[in-house]
Amino acid sequence: MRTDFSRVRHRRLWPRVVGFAVMLSWALTLDWAASGMAADVVRTIDGDRLSVTVTGSSREGLTIEDREGERQVPVAELVDVQYEGEPQELRTARNLLARGRSADALAELDKIDQDSLANLTDLMAAEQAYIKAAAKAESALLDSGNLAQLRDAGREVLAFATAHPDSFRYYRSRELVGDLLAASGDTAKAMDYYKELAAGPPSMKIRAATARGRMLLTTGDHAGAVTAFEQAEAVGATDPASVEQKRLASLGKARALGLLGKGSEAIAVVNTLLNGANPEDVELLGPAYNAMGDAHRAAGRLQDAVLAYLTVDLVYNANPAAHAEALAKLAEVWDEIGQPERSREARDSLQASYPETSWAKAGS
Repeated sequence: MRTDFSRVRHRRLWPRVVGFAVMLSWALTLDWAASGMAADVVRTIDGDRLSVTVTGSSREGLTIEDREGERQVPVAELVDVQYEGEPQELRTARNLLARGRSADALAELDKIDQDSLANLTDLMAAEQAYIKAAAKAESALLDSGNLAQLRDAGREVLAFATAHPDSFRYYRSRELVGDLLAASGDTAKAMDYYKELAAGPPSMKIRAATARGRMLLTTGDHAGAVTAFEQAEAVGATDPASVEQKRLASLGKARALGLLGKGSEAIAVVNTLLNGANPEDVELLGPAYNAMGDAHRAAGRLQDAVLAYLTVDLVYNANPAAHAEALAKLAEVWDEIGQPERSREARDSLQASYPETSWAKAGS
C-alpha cells in the first residue's frame, strides 16, 4: 500500500499556515494601531462610535481614515468628536455643553493650562474655540434680557467662524448668531444668518425654518410661527438628522397652537411626539411636557398643567433650559390654584438652581 506523502505534508503544514495567518493578522492590527490610526472617536446620529483618524474638517463634515480607507462623515450625521491627546478639560467641557451646562463648560475650559493650549493641534484648537463660543452663547440665551452678554457672545461666535471657516461646526455657528440676534431684538439680521444656515444640508434647512418659528414666537407672531414650523415639517428629507429636527419643529408648532388658543390641536401634536419619542431624549421630552403644560393652562385645565410641568421637574430635568421654564411656570400655576407654599418651593428651587436665567430674574 502506497502512502500519499503530498497529503501528509499538507496535513502537517496546514496548522503552521493557519498559525502564520493569525500571527500576520495580529501583526497588521498592532502595526495599524501603533501607526496612530483609530486614535480619534467620532459619534454619529445613529449611535455609532467610529474609532478613526480625523484627517480634515470642512463645513460639510469630517474627513476620516480607518482600515477601509479615507471617507467623509457628513455634518448632518455628526454628533461629536473626541481627539486623541486632547486635554481632559476640553473633553469634559464638550460633555458639559452637550448636557446644557454651559457655565460649567466655560469653567472647565478655564482650567486648561497655557502649555496645553499652545500644543493643541489645529483641529483641537478649532474645537476649543467652538466650545468656548457656544457655551458663552448658550449662557447668554438663558439670560436673554442681558443685551451686553448677548452681544459679547455674538462677537465670540463670529470670531470662531472667522478663524475656523472650514470647521464642521460652521452651520451651528450661523444658527447661534441668529439666535443671539433674535434674542437681542434684531430680527432682520437674525434672518440673514438663518438663511445661511438653510444653505446647508436638508436637516439644516429644517433647523433654519424652526429657528425662524422660534423667533416669531418671541415676537408674538404666533400664526407666522405655525407657518414657519409647518415649512420645516414639509421639507422632503427622511434621514435621521432631518427626522429629529422635524420633531423639534412639531414641538414648536404645538407651542404656537397653544398660544393661539388651539389647545386641543396642541395637545394632539405633543401626544404624537411623546408616543414616538425615545424615553431618554431629554432634549425633546422636557420641552414637550412644557408645551403640554402650556396648552392645558391656556385651556384652563390647571391641574393637568401642573402634572405636565411636574413631569419636567421630577423626570426630565436634565435639560437646564426646560427645567428652569417648568419651575417658573409651576410657581405661577401653584399660585393660580391656591397653593402658595408649593409656589414658593418651586420659586426657591428655580432661584437656587438657575439664578442667572431670565426665568429666575423675572420671578425675583
